[in-house]
Amino acid sequence: MIRILWAERLNPQKYPRCASLERLLCQTFFTFPAEGVWVPAVDIFEVSESLLVVVSCPGAQRESFEIRLDGRYLYVKGYRAVPLERGRVYQLEGEYGPFERLIELPVPVSSEGAEAKFEEGLLRILLPKSHFS
Repeated sequence: MIRILWAERLNPQKYPRCASLERLLCQTFFTFPAEGVWVPAVDIFEVSESLLVVVSCPGAQRESFEIRLDGRYLYVKGYRAVPLERGRVYQLEGEYGPFERLIELPVPVSSEGAEAKFEEGLLRILLPKSHFS
């Protein structure tokens, strides 16, 4: 089971009672992303002797990614710009701007031999499993 440590913010206008709960949870257990930061979808697969982490971030630029591995935690950060050069926006449902995700990996992994590729809007991170805990 994968536990996501960063979650989307609760909307205090829609759920006014949740604002105080969010503050309490934030102070007690974990930190939410900064205001305006969105959280991309992540899939994790076991492939042979590795974990494959797939982060969905179409429209992001390869150069915008920051990837860090700290023990069993993988941190992915980046930026996706609004695809507009000129003109007026009438509707904008996609999420743009900075994004970040902190994931607790289900098994220990090694940074040696790790690979990351960004193609067709998917960041694929291959992490060899560690034989040491």
